[in-house]
Amino acid sequence: MIEIYLVRHGQASFGEKVYDNLSELGMEQSYLLGKHFKYLNLKFDKIYTGTLKRQLQTTLKIIDAANIKIQSEQTDLLNEYDVKSVLESFVGGRELTDLEQFDKKTHFELLRNSIIAWTQNKIQSGLTETWDEFDRRVEKFLNLIENDKTSKSVLVVSSGGTISMILKKILNLPSSKFLDFHFQVFNSSYSKLKIDQYGMNMSLFNSIAHLEDGSDLDKTSYV
Repeated sequence: MIEIYLVRHGQASFGEKVYDNLSELGMEQSYLLGKHFKYLNLKFDKIYTGTLKRQLQTTLKIIDAANIKIQSEQTDLLNEYDVKSVLESFVGGRELTDLEQFDKKTHFELLRNSIIAWTQNKIQSGLTETWDEFDRRVEKFLNLIENDKTSKSVLVVSSGGTISMILKKILNLPSSKFLDFHFQVFNSSYSKLKIDQYGMNMSLFNSIAHLEDGSDLDKTSYV
């Protein structure tokens, strides 16, 4: 049996010119997750991470806090889909306004509508990656994991959209259910997958046990 711990990166820098960089909270979330994995005495024998800065930063914080001795393996198969491309294609190729980029309510309302159209293949022009291409990219990563005959405990660090696609495919859900996962995944949360003779299944979703310390300080976030 193979156990896979599927982690979303810590909070990135929404509202800043450069989103792909962990915020101070994101750094803390990631470090606390590493501490939690150490407390659980998890012994990973393989680590996969995407190549985006926020994913790499999260991985390094986890490795540091958990005192993990192995190096991560980077693959762009785990990168997030190109959110900007989906948004701009949905609005006809124009540049996004500051409100659409940096106002949380406006941004996520536009993103929801854009993703619905994207998953229905109603937008094609201008995309760096179509919905079907995104699906096939994630399928390649799942095949990579399933064909790994040497690892028993695997840490995977990725992003909310990619994790949601992985879960959609494992649970054999229609594309319309993608959003049901996508906007729920907490920063630095982890889901747990198992591969055995019955295939790949989900045994835990979106855990933030490492952030729930009983204090009044809310360390949860979604961006």
